Amino acid sequence: MSCTKNLLKTMDLLRDLPKGPLEIYRKRATFNWKSLKVNLLGEDLVKYQQKLWKFIEITPEFQRPVKAVNLDEARRRCYKQLNSLVKNDILPIDHPGWFNYLFYYDASLPVVTGITQGMVPSVILSLGSERHWEILENLQQGKYTSCFALTEIAHGTNVRGMQTIAKYDEKTKNFIFHSPNFESAKCWAGALGKAATHAIVYAQLITPDNENHGLHPFIIQIRDPKTYLPMPGVTVGDMGEKVALNGVDNGFLLFNNYSVPRFSLLNKNADVTENGQYVARIKDQSKLFGASLGALSTGRVTITMICTMYLTLATVIAIRYVAVRKQFGPTSKEEWPVIEYQVQQGRLFPHLAATFALNIFSHEFSKISRDFYIEMLTSDDKNLMSEKGMEIHALSSATKPLCAWTARDAIQDCREACGGHGYLKVSRLGDIRSENDANCTYEGENNVLIQQASNWLLSQWGNILQGKRVQSPLGSADFLDGAQEILLMKFRCTSVDQTMQLDNLLLAFKWLTCYYLKKTHEKVQILKNNGNGNFEARNNSQTYFARTLTLIYAEHAIIQNCCHRIKNGQFEIEERLVLSKLCSLYAAWSLERRLGDLFAGGYASSECKIDSLLRDGIIAVSKDLVKDAVSLIDTLAPPDFIINSPLGMSDGEIYKHLEKSFMENGENLERPSWWQEISRSKL
Repeated sequence: MSCTKNLLKTMDLLRDLPKGPLEIYRKRATFNWKSLKVNLLGEDLVKYQQKLWKFIEITPEFQRPVKAVNLDEARRRCYKQLNSLVKNDILPIDHPGWFNYLFYYDASLPVVTGITQGMVPSVILSLGSERHWEILENLQQGKYTSCFALTEIAHGTNVRGMQTIAKYDEKTKNFIFHSPNFESAKCWAGALGKAATHAIVYAQLITPDNENHGLHPFIIQIRDPKTYLPMPGVTVGDMGEKVALNGVDNGFLLFNNYSVPRFSLLNKNADVTENGQYVARIKDQSKLFGASLGALSTGRVTITMICTMYLTLATVIAIRYVAVRKQFGPTSKEEWPVIEYQVQQGRLFPHLAATFALNIFSHEFSKISRDFYIEMLTSDDKNLMSEKGMEIHALSSATKPLCAWTARDAIQDCREACGGHGYLKVSRLGDIRSENDANCTYEGENNVLIQQASNWLLSQWGNILQGKRVQSPLGSADFLDGAQEILLMKFRCTSVDQTMQLDNLLLAFKWLTCYYLKKTHEKVQILKNNGNGNFEARNNSQTYFARTLTLIYAEHAIIQNCCHRIKNGQFEIEERLVLSKLCSLYAAWSLERRLGDLFAGGYASSECKIDSLLRDGIIAVSKDLVKDAVSLIDTLAPPDFIINSPLGMSDGEIYKHLEKSFMENGENLERPSWWQEISRSKL
């Protein structure tokens, strides 16, 4: 295998893995896991990971407690760790998405870090102006702490239904913030519960003539930075303990005619003059909304990567476990590692393939989002910014639900694949499951977000019918320009090898997307012809139509991105081969669940045997991946002290680590204080 000097130097940073029960599979691997890691993630990211892991390993604030901590201590630990990261200059500046690798250690920390150090400053930079630089500087210096307050108690992600008011007062030259009722309370904002001194608040902007100009962003002070007490007219509090992520102080916020300076309005796209005149920088309100949507999508883009982090952790633990755990074999005296069982391969290896596919996609999507922010600051092309913003909004609204649900189902399968040991808290699988569960809800509940993506796709079909070009500057839907020709295509493969070729699998997803787009459009038109308005028609075409369309669009985007990366990436031949197998497995596994649509829509006929070809291909590729599965996991796995699971350690010594976890807590070996209450003999 040919490697550059830089590659070899970066590979030297990676620790050699310990010998043990997993060695038998590592020796069978067809590639070098260190080389694949560097080529997949890039030398800079690998170096940053090593810096991060080393810092966590040696820093006192990051030592794990022996016993569970209470809610207050969980929040305290989180902010101590955040301050330690900032103080020691550990957070990446040029690549802010890299801090997501903190999810491998403790999910609360990167959530708070992402909000206070990433999301809020990014929104101020992209939607604010020079008059907000002082606040931004104080945030960066740690004098202020910030949060992002959009969601309201009774309105969730319905941005048009928000009730918080910001009315401009000509006399004081201030905006008067008011929450008409508890239903309008801002809620779920991370860092709001205990820590935030300032908040980005979205409110209905009302000028002195009583005209409502819609939802606008403001950066306002909510606590005194010297005392951390609420400002007069502000009610702010903590929402209490959650199922997981309890290091994050999610809070609620209410205003009672609270006066804030005029310059609090983030005025990149719109402003209000001293005499109360509303001035829009972008005259076309749809373009203003489109650019704003792109800026607001950063959270959902980040969540695609967060889901990948959880998916990776669970898959690492499960595959290392099943490669060591032995059960029944061909004879009574022989036991096989359960990774050799077809049922385990069929259950876990599609998730392994999804792990790599989502890793590749989420890193690329994060880069696209970061580049969009830079363009927002520098570009004068409002049309292009609006089109990109709308596409980022649509793509994130589709892939965030898909990634969250993919991780959810994979984590559950990983938990079950580890049997009873996977049910132990020390396995981490239960905690990973609970932490990922939030991804299905925050930054937009998945089923609501799906509607956002389908609305954008339906607008593209309108362009197709009118003979216009599809507006897809990011390329996630540009193939729709040829939708009419794609819909005429048929499945022509006659062998498993043909069927599992990436180009053929990708073509099937293009056909499915076009098919469901046309089908959903026709359903909407039928509903409208039957007297339904626009809202009712869209609402009543979700189940079996728009919802499926959105998920297929997301799957296509992920698979297409993987294909491009494999073909264009700087991979060794062996690496490209194994990555192609993984991408094919993910695509075929996703496509197999759509067999009914392929037959119903006429892409496949009963004579073509697409069902058996796909299923035989999934089984064959899964079996072939057995020799590489452990090394593939090694490629993505963080160090053992980050994994923190006796089932997923790199040495494979499951039972030694379980024994240690049982024995190190003295209470496990002690008589309970209530031992006299156990027996009923004295009653």
